[in-house]
Amino acid sequence: MRKWGLITIGVLWSLGPLAASAQLVEAWRHWQSFRPIHLQPAGEPRLVRVTLPIEIYGLAQPNLADLRIIQEGGTEVPFVLYARVGKEERHWRPGEIADLGFIPGQHTELVVDVGSDHDAHNSLEIQTGVNEFFAWVEVAASDDRETWQILRERAPIYRFQDTGEGNTVVSYPDSRTRWLRLKILEAERRFPVYGCRIDYQLVEPPELVDFPIPLRLDPTSVPKESRWQVDLEIENVPASSVRFEAEQAEFHRTVRVHASSDGENWNEVGRGDVYRYPNPEAGAGEPKQLTSLQVRFPEVHSRHWRVAVLNRNDTPVDGLVPTLAGTPRHLVFRQQSETTYQLLYGNSRTPAPEYDLARLTPREELESATSGELGPGQTNDGYLSPEPWSERHPVVLWLALGVAVAVLGLLALRSLR
Repeated sequence: MRKWGLITIGVLWSLGPLAASAQLVEAWRHWQSFRPIHLQPAGEPRLVRVTLPIEIYGLAQPNLADLRIIQEGGTEVPFVLYARVGKEERHWRPGEIADLGFIPGQHTELVVDVGSDHDAHNSLEIQTGVNEFFAWVEVAASDDRETWQILRERAPIYRFQDTGEGNTVVSYPDSRTRWLRLKILEAERRFPVYGCRIDYQLVEPPELVDFPIPLRLDPTSVPKESRWQVDLEIENVPASSVRFEAEQAEFHRTVRVHASSDGENWNEVGRGDVYRYPNPEAGAGEPKQLTSLQVRFPEVHSRHWRVAVLNRNDTPVDGLVPTLAGTPRHLVFRQQSETTYQLLYGNSRTPAPEYDLARLTPREELESATSGELGPGQTNDGYLSPEPWSERHPVVLWLALGVAVAVLGLLALRSLR
């Protein structure tokens, strides 16, 4: 997972409070801050792309509606604001259990009829009423129920009653075979299965980059839990993932992610599991360990973050280190030769702009745009708040109200005489 790419985050972070001062042209006096855009000279017009540093979220509107790009002289330049947030689509359909049996001392085995239409599938959910279990599952596929090809040798399914966490979905490589054979490798008992469903999961992974400020282990963590927290010191920073590193060779933990705007009132925004298991039955070219060291969740904008790892009765995982990550935002615009550009932000009143460029530019061209960089932030010396005069001078209104009340009071007293 790469770091924030086109800019040196640490430098920009430190430059934030020490931003230089300059003045924008009069037409842009309602924008509080700006940054120069550094680009290589262009002989002819071309698309260029710059990446936003996260400190901009502390000064711009939460939805970045106030971003503007201007060229030399103050002319507004159309741009596209985009992010590779990824997507996930699931297409569930019922699977029919054609055979179910138990071989004592070995496993529970079931054969599932996926359907005769040969639609693609790559995961299966096992439906069971058991509240507490952990088991391994082998998945094989066949078109004739005689010759079987193993798609996945060991996949974990589990459910923990005390935490309410669990996973009964087994994923495997894309297949169009009609029959699936599952071996639930629990030798002591017949594993109860009352149904299943089949899924074809389309996943486009998001672009994720690590945040520059680390999560710190909270020494006041409650028993059976390891907790990390971070104050990004910037409002409305979007995050959607926690990535883990660990030294321990084998573990399985439930993770919960919380966010807060004030560091006191917390909301759970994501949960999942991280694990690492040895894979002694790995064949040639297969991983020697089964790992899942990332928890993804729907994007949330916040300043304070907390990551809790539930250890149950186990000791904390050796060398476990979480890192918060998010999807960066990119600006793409058309660079003309022999002109300079600035990025403006910090206007609390302006609506988001609408440009044809967003509708006319294919995503492939956005992705292939030439990279540029943003310079350090600067303060607009000619800044004038876009708030109405009455909101910028509330004291005057209160004084006027006080005078009006006093005058009315005097008139009322005179009328009583």
